[in-house]
Amino acid sequence: MHKKSHPLSVGRWMLTSIVAAGLVACGGSDGQNPEGTAPPVVTPPGEETPSAPDAQPVALEKLSVTVDGKERTYFVYAPANVAELRENDARGVRVVISLHDNGQDGQANADRTRWSDVADAKGFVVAFPNAAGGNWNTQRQPGSADEIAFVRAMAAAVRTKYALTATIPTYLTGIGAGATMAQQIAMMAPNLATAVAGVGGVAGASTFELPASERPASAMAAWIVRAAGEPLALDEMRQIAYWSTANGTASSGTRTETELAETVSYAHPDNAVQQLKVSTLRTGRAGDGKAMSELFWNEMFDKTVRFADNTQTNGTLHANQTIASMQLVETTKALNPDGPRRWLTYVPSNYAALTAGGAKLPIIFSFHGRNGSARFQALITEWHKVAEAKGFIVVYPQGIGATWSASMEPDTRDVRFFLDLLAEMKASYAIDETRVFLNGSSMGTALTNRIAVQYPELFAAIAPCYSGHLSPANYGNAIVKTNVPLPVWQCRGVDELPTEFPGGTAGETAARNFWRETVNRNMGPFTLQVDGRRKTEIWNDGLAEYRWQLTDDIGHFWHPGQALKMWDEMLSKYRRTADSHLVRR
Repeated sequence: MHKKSHPLSVGRWMLTSIVAAGLVACGGSDGQNPEGTAPPVVTPPGEETPSAPDAQPVALEKLSVTVDGKERTYFVYAPANVAELRENDARGVRVVISLHDNGQDGQANADRTRWSDVADAKGFVVAFPNAAGGNWNTQRQPGSADEIAFVRAMAAAVRTKYALTATIPTYLTGIGAGATMAQQIAMMAPNLATAVAGVGGVAGASTFELPASERPASAMAAWIVRAAGEPLALDEMRQIAYWSTANGTASSGTRTETELAETVSYAHPDNAVQQLKVSTLRTGRAGDGKAMSELFWNEMFDKTVRFADNTQTNGTLHANQTIASMQLVETTKALNPDGPRRWLTYVPSNYAALTAGGAKLPIIFSFHGRNGSARFQALITEWHKVAEAKGFIVVYPQGIGATWSASMEPDTRDVRFFLDLLAEMKASYAIDETRVFLNGSSMGTALTNRIAVQYPELFAAIAPCYSGHLSPANYGNAIVKTNVPLPVWQCRGVDELPTEFPGGTAGETAARNFWRETVNRNMGPFTLQVDGRRKTEIWNDGLAEYRWQLTDDIGHFWHPGQALKMWDEMLSKYRRTADSHLVRR
């Protein structure tokens, strides 16, 4: 593979000028090919493709959804071990939506693209929607099919079928008119997708002429694949300019040469996955086979995830990471008769130096949310990066069924798991027992609260961030201790819904009152700290510090930069002595 710097053949200033000059009549097509599409990709004689007569058709499940009172059908494919994949990493089982060319259907598309083969190898789900009557309504003709509503409903049904979260990364791809449709959906409904990649089609003139309100601004990893030997059409220029602007890419790119295509990649200067790729197929190469599907997955889709961390910008794009790339140690072990449990551990690279002479390190346990995973909790919180910089150990436990048991029974399963895991960490590493901390997200926050109300003496501080409080009545349970002061940092997104809290608003109020007043005896006044989007009430007039943080422009998702802030401003400052006294360092 050869790479070198390569300027955009039609500079962004020129593309903008072309559009501004009003040469709209030159774009799209009102002839035989749908608006914004190139002629279908044709396989040259002798080129072996997955759709050759002796190729085995892909075994798909045909399902339907009702949209605007009409039944729409689609095919879906999932690896045979999808349930196991979800149990291991629910946030790692992502969704690809592949749209067929006009005159085909989802089955024909699956047979040609072999996305199913890639899904088996890489562990994701693929949906193949069927156009009504075989042709996509790319020009949004009144009274015809609402394709965005269809794809949105289908995507929701697929997520429900495989018990995937609503914010699971989803990727759009297509061929010919399907590529046109994929690009159009990505522009008009960007909250549906993390990335879009199409062969032989871009959005048409009418899409680019829509008011800005119908094309919500959003960064979107995008890939445009063109036929060999064809000059850039106006709609292709517009599509390139659109994604270049949306992604804030650099004006020069890097060229990559493969046997399949020549690709020029343009990325945001500070975010490599916020990018645009423009490829030209090599002569004699088809763009609708397994090789192209693998290229899309390996070089863009698998590398890119979207975090729902900013409601003003449709979240943000981030580089996906594996357990290995984050340098986490994966362990599965039976700690008690309940059977094997799994967790990820991060130990600072200079652990030996940090523990020389008998020194011991703090430890933090960070629990994922419902339909989450240990890997995804590491990805969004980045506690391990803080641990490397500040010198402590992090453990990301994995829940059973991608969730936690936080019931109020004294010996509930996941409280017992935590106690056993803490003992395991003490036996395996040099742990400072006076500096043990808990953190969680969503249902992991509920577990954090559940453990802390029964065993507050084990911790120097806790930091349950967003939702996941206990129900109001639970604070009166006999196992709940109120006589051990404990520094607590709670937070929520301003855009979180009351229904995302156990007990709604009453549950949130009960949680705040329990830690601030009942346990820590803070009665006010508080100090207000404003830090960017964060507004934090800091209470310090009682027995222990309490913080309540609201973050603007975020819903039910981890708050960016939160781990470092929590460590520097609270967690690092406390320890609990062997006789349970709280000491501020």
